[in-house]
Amino acid sequence: MSFSLRPREFAGRIGLLFMLGLTVLGAAPDDTAHLLDRMRAAAGPIWEAHIVSLSRLTINGQATVVFSDSEGLRIAVRHCTGALCDGSYFDGSHLFSTNINGTALPKSSRAEPYLRSLRLVASLGFLAPGFAAHGRITDDGSATVGGKRYRTLILADADSIPLRIFIDPLSALIHYVRDLNGDDEFEYRDYRRVGSLMMPYEVLHNGRVLERYDNRARVASAFPAPHGPLPTFAGRSDPVPTDPKAVTPIVDCNIAGIAVRCLLDTGNSGLSMSSELAAELGATVVGTYQVLGLGGYSTQVVRAGPLKVGNATYPDAYYVVLNDLRRYGYDVVLGADFLATTTVELDTNAHSVLLDPPPASGAITVPLAFEDFVPVVSVQLGTLGVQLAVDTGDESNINLAYEFYAKHPGLFNATQRRQVSGIGGSSVEMIGEIPQVTIGEYRTGPQLIGTTQTLQGTAFGHLGAAFLQQFKVQFDYAAAQLYLVPER
Repeated sequence: MSFSLRPREFAGRIGLLFMLGLTVLGAAPDDTAHLLDRMRAAAGPIWEAHIVSLSRLTINGQATVVFSDSEGLRIAVRHCTGALCDGSYFDGSHLFSTNINGTALPKSSRAEPYLRSLRLVASLGFLAPGFAAHGRITDDGSATVGGKRYRTLILADADSIPLRIFIDPLSALIHYVRDLNGDDEFEYRDYRRVGSLMMPYEVLHNGRVLERYDNRARVASAFPAPHGPLPTFAGRSDPVPTDPKAVTPIVDCNIAGIAVRCLLDTGNSGLSMSSELAAELGATVVGTYQVLGLGGYSTQVVRAGPLKVGNATYPDAYYVVLNDLRRYGYDVVLGADFLATTTVELDTNAHSVLLDPPPASGAITVPLAFEDFVPVVSVQLGTLGVQLAVDTGDESNINLAYEFYAKHPGLFNATQRRQVSGIGGSSVEMIGEIPQVTIGEYRTGPQLIGTTQTLQGTAFGHLGAAFLQQFKVQFDYAAAQLYLVPER
């Protein structure tokens, strides 16, 4: 049994480009050096300021309340409904998704040069001391937009793409930012004083209002990178026994002083608990959430904790309430929020889970990507390369999304069917055999493979708990690595 808790759809590329490209600049006449000096004087040292903002972001015609923190090239954007916030974080090179508990996982392993370019403009990073060591500013002369003359510069550094900025010669503030192809244009308007800084309160994208700020402020506090619930450890880390009768890893744990059973589920995008446990705890309801599995439904989110697993204690956190969880023999599901802050080793042959283990010896290293906070790996099914979610909560061996299987029916012939159930519903799994499977440097076969008719699978399907029984497995979300030690 497994499922994914998919957060609301966030801002698309346009909204994200805007949020990561937001702030101020400055400009002026004659030579480039003098122009840059006027820009610094007009806008202030934004590159060294921690800015917090509240805004109304318009995405696909819908207004959303957004909180943002920015400092230098970094920015965190949170879309909040009541107490629940999710969003994104850009560290200056890479983009991360953040969930309702603040857990941040990379959207991809690739750097984001366009977003970096926009943040160089937004933070005035190109005016900061030392920029010339890795970037360049090119005087681009003058240009007329809407009948008004502007000074123009082209900015770039080694890890970004060039952007053209248009500087109002009177105010020495940036009015427009464009990519060199002219596909994206951002217009900054309604500049206001924020302490000693000058910042825009309205931004347009390609001529349409994209955002209006309600409030902006410079704060003295530090801007830490977002993270999920951080555990504290008491004494040495000893293996935590798993239920030897279960295919999936189920351990004893404790939440708010109540002993319960927990499922370690890499296919879960956060933390969850049964509706019965939530009632027993008298947990405070803080919002709602949409759950997707073999079916789906809207449910509540509660605040609960602390959570104890082995020698680790996790602080209070948000848990999604699942109405149909207890029937599977456990009350808590430990997903991405549990796995993202410490390395976890799963040894199915020894029936144990170990937190913060030493590095695995002789392991096959497999890079991880993340989709909806679920780890995804590259796998060869025969000669076909696919992306599969690593899902310890799915009892199957290999379980393909039905839509993917329908496009590749030659992968296997179904020789048996079985009824399966999961969060939100039940379905039919068709099972067969595939001659060969390759993951990393490990090749094996034949292997059982199936497809579930209503599986809303992450990627093209799942590598389930039965497949992982071939290995001692270490999950290192922080390093985006999976380590496999074959058991045979």
